[in-house]
Amino acid sequence: MNVNKILKCDVSFRIISEKLDPSEITKILNTQPDTAHKKGDPNIKTTKKGKLSYYSPFEIGLWSIDTKKPEYETLENHINGLLTLIEPYKNNIIEFSKKGYKTNMFCGIFSNGCVQPGFDINSEVLKKLGELNISLSVCFY
Repeated sequence: MNVNKILKCDVSFRIISEKLDPSEITKILNTQPDTAHKKGDPNIKTTKKGKLSYYSPFEIGLWSIDTKKPEYETLENHINGLLTLIEPYKNNIIEFSKKGYKTNMFCGIFSNGCVQPGFDINSEVLKKLGELNISLSVCFY
């Protein structure tokens, strides 16, 4: 397998819960989210043509920040960039987990049909995720 042969990746650190209040998370982490909503908030998207599409209200609360790295950076670099932002709030993030909030690093990998795309994540990065009780979620597209 050709490790790290990925067309591009998008990575987000997410906090998810039915009882999540995004403004509370923003205040505690002193960071503006890229995406945030409460359970029950309207779910309205804009199409590429600029038309509004209405969906069922959000079923769960979400607070999320996206990586600011170029999409062609390695997956590990994306994750490290987000870890650098959130590590100063380690105790708060662990407390969110204790409250029953799900914390994860969501990784969308776009392989553009390449055969056997892959990636490496070193043990130090995995250790940091574990210490923060953050799961790693990976989706291939």
